[in-house]
Amino acid sequence: MNVKRLWFVLLLMVPLALVACDTSDNTGNANGNEDDELADELIIFNWSEYMPDQIIEDFEEEFGVKVTYSTFSSNQEMLAKVQSGTVAYDLVVPSDFYVQVMEEADLLEEIDFDNIPNFENISDQWKGLDFDPDNKYSVTYMYGFDGIIYNKDKIDEPTGWEDLWNPEYEGHVVLMDANDELNDMMQQYMGNDINDPTIEQIEEGGEKLKDLMGSVLMFTETPEAQLVNGEGWIAYGYSGEAAVAHKENEDIEFVLPEEGGIRWTDNMVIPTTSKNKYTAEVFIDYLLRPEVGKLLSEEFPYGNPNDKAVELLSEEDRNLPGLNLPDEEVEKAVLSEVLDADRTQVVNRVVQEAKVKGGK
Repeated sequence: MNVKRLWFVLLLMVPLALVACDTSDNTGNANGNEDDELADELIIFNWSEYMPDQIIEDFEEEFGVKVTYSTFSSNQEMLAKVQSGTVAYDLVVPSDFYVQVMEEADLLEEIDFDNIPNFENISDQWKGLDFDPDNKYSVTYMYGFDGIIYNKDKIDEPTGWEDLWNPEYEGHVVLMDANDELNDMMQQYMGNDINDPTIEQIEEGGEKLKDLMGSVLMFTETPEAQLVNGEGWIAYGYSGEAAVAHKENEDIEFVLPEEGGIRWTDNMVIPTTSKNKYTAEVFIDYLLRPEVGKLLSEEFPYGNPNDKAVELLSEEDRNLPGLNLPDEEVEKAVLSEVLDADRTQVVNRVVQEAKVKGGK
C-alpha cells in the first residue's frame, strides 16, 4: 500500500460566496467545463482507509458539493479503471511513477495552480519529484517508506532484510500482499537494482521468497492487529502502519533496513476524464489547509508533505515510528519505478508460485 501529497484550491481567505458566484470569466477547460464555478459533484478515487470521513463531510458542508468517494487496492487496479473511462473520476491518487505512466498515456490534465494557493504549504522536498519534475500534473498527498516493522518485546531491533529469514521467527513473519513491493524487497536484499532487475534476478528472488514461506504468518498490507496482539513479531510493511500499531502498542517500532528500504509518495492528479476540474482543484486546496492536513495526519499517520500541517501536530504524533527517521537514512531509501509488462508478468508469476508452495 501500497504503496503514497496533498491537493486543493482557494478559499482560506476568500469568502466562498465570492468564489462560487464569480462566473464572469468562464472560458471553459479542455473538457468543456466552465472555469471558476463549483460543480454539484466531485468523484474521488483513492486508496482504501486513506482519508478521514470528516474531511469529506466538512468539504461537502462548506462548499455544497456532493463527494462520491470510492477506493482501490493497487496502482494496477486504479490504472485499469481510469483507462476504461467507465467512471469520470475527478481526482485520483496514484503512487509516484504511476503519475508518469498516466501522463505518458495522456490520461492527466495539467493542474492550474492559480486555484491552489495553499500549494505553498508543501515542503520543497516534495516538489519537482522525478516523475513530475515541473509539477504540472501532481501534488503530493502523503509519503512513506517500505521497511521493517517489529515488536521490540518479541525480538531485537532488526538491521536488514535478512532478519525476515531468521528461523527463530518462524510463524511470526508478516509480508505485504503486493507483488511489486515484494519484488522490490527481494531485489534490494540480493543487492540488485530494484528498478532494473533482469528476468533471472526476478526468478532468483522468487526462490528466496519460497525459502521464507515456512516462516510467514500471513500476507497483508495492514498488519497492525497481528503486531499489536503479538502474533506478528516482524513485518515487511509501510511506515504508516507501524505508526498506527504503535498508538495501540508502544512496543511496535519501524526501521529502514541497512540495504536502504523503499520510499514512496502518493499523489493527487486530475484525469482527463474529469468533468469537474476546477472543483477538484478547490478540493486539493482545501486539503492543503494546515488544519485539514493535521486532521489527515492524526487519523492516518503517514508522512505529510504539508509543513504547516505538521507544525500543528503534537510532539507525540510528529515522532511516531517512521516519521522521525534520520535524514541520512531517508536519502538511502530508493523510489520504486514501474517495471515493463514482461518483467511485471514474471514478478506476478514467481510470487504466486511462492504463495502456492507456502499454502498462502
